[in-house]
Amino acid sequence: MPTPLLTREQLLSRLCETFRRHGYEGASMALIAQDSGLGKASLYHYFPDGKVQMAGAVLGYVRQWFEDNVFGPLESVHPPRQRIVAMLELLGQYYKKGQCACLPAMFAQAAERDLFADAISDFYHRWLIALSQTLTDSGLARDIAQRRAYDGLERIQGALVMARGLGDDRLFASMAQVLPDQLLAGAARSTLWTTRAPRLPATPPISRVG
Repeated sequence: MPTPLLTREQLLSRLCETFRRHGYEGASMALIAQDSGLGKASLYHYFPDGKVQMAGAVLGYVRQWFEDNVFGPLESVHPPRQRIVAMLELLGQYYKKGQCACLPAMFAQAAERDLFADAISDFYHRWLIALSQTLTDSGLARDIAQRRAYDGLERIQGALVMARGLGDDRLFASMAQVLPDQLLAGAARSTLWTTRAPRLPATPPISRVG
């Protein structure tokens, strides 16, 4: 029976799981073909440059998921605490409480770092900017917000590594429980709607007749 055609999103989702489980070097074309359900010829049809193009596309896929579900919501006008708690809940689901690897972090720690340096750097800088905005909206001074954003990402990434390394999903849950209070300590507006106005399109000028 021929393999049903996959949408690009379905294919990238399967490739993402393969790279998460095996890393870049470990994800052979045979494994990728097996996990995707596509033959090598079909894979090269989608990705003429082979595995390096697949991995780059997967990083872009992960980046877009974070833009839609983490970065954008962090820059919303909801109360800052609500944004941070929602981020941590979504990350817990996405990473299965730390039992799934963070793909940009995995690639950053191996030889493929040189292949995808720009994409990895962009991913983390974007996260830092979004989290810093949330903390600034809470009433913290911008320099303090930026330092805490760095600290927050270190805590999140460290918890993912430790939870996966020890096989203990309680580590990520424990971190997520205390991190909002640590990030927002001393903030004046952590549970209030921010005073920052939402970005709306400009109102067109009213034409007057006569």
